Amino acid sequence: MEDHDVRSALKEYVTEAEPPIGLTGDGVLTAGRRSRRRRLTTIVAVVALAVAGFPVGTALIALPDRAEPASISPCGEKSPEETPKAVTARLECLLDQAIRTYVTPADPLKLEAYPATDKTLYVMSAEVSDRTGSLYVDLATNDGTLLSAGTACEVQEPTPTTCSASLIRGGTLVETTIRKPRNPDFVIYQAAYRTAQALVVVSSSNSTEAGTDAQPYPPGQRELPPLTQAQLREIALTPGLVP
Repeated sequence: MEDHDVRSALKEYVTEAEPPIGLTGDGVLTAGRRSRRRRLTTIVAVVALAVAGFPVGTALIALPDRAEPASISPCGEKSPEETPKAVTARLECLLDQAIRTYVTPADPLKLEAYPATDKTLYVMSAEVSDRTGSLYVDLATNDGTLLSAGTACEVQEPTPTTCSASLIRGGTLVETTIRKPRNPDFVIYQAAYRTAQALVVVSSSNSTEAGTDAQPYPPGQRELPPLTQAQLREIALTPGLVP
């Protein structure tokens, strides 16, 4: 994928109509240029799914709130005095603990920060220990905009195979499964959680191979993604994931 194609795709999904993630095309493009081709393809796909999954006017199903832990996190707490480096370290620590609860990464987990005009996009990508599946996390601050009534699942692009929307702990959770008709072996699970403070998108696929222009969705290397939808939900709902 050439730079001008990437720029076009990112602008379509990131800058037009002021999507909820609130990042500029140039900011995400910078992130893509520093990443491998597979990661860039995933960022475009994840941002597209996140934008589609959080339209203004979403019909929600209320779920019981999950109690916040009373103890202080060993990863530290968010504070006005945090430096950008400290914010990244805190978020990386929280994600590392949450992810390792369910799966063993093949390599050390690393959260990368990509500053945009008025926000920072945090990106993490990893392969599981047997290198037959992947995990991706995108995290960004939110401007306080919340969602009203509507239909979340009916407006998503690409159309998911399954989708559910719920209201939990004052935020919106959209969970999807995607299978493409031309390549049904490739499966993506995703949990996207939006609060007034942050947007967290956690995805898992059953392949580590790179997509191409001719075949954006690579062949599946295992039957299903290494993380279940329930596990992705728990990671997305990890307390403290606020830049």
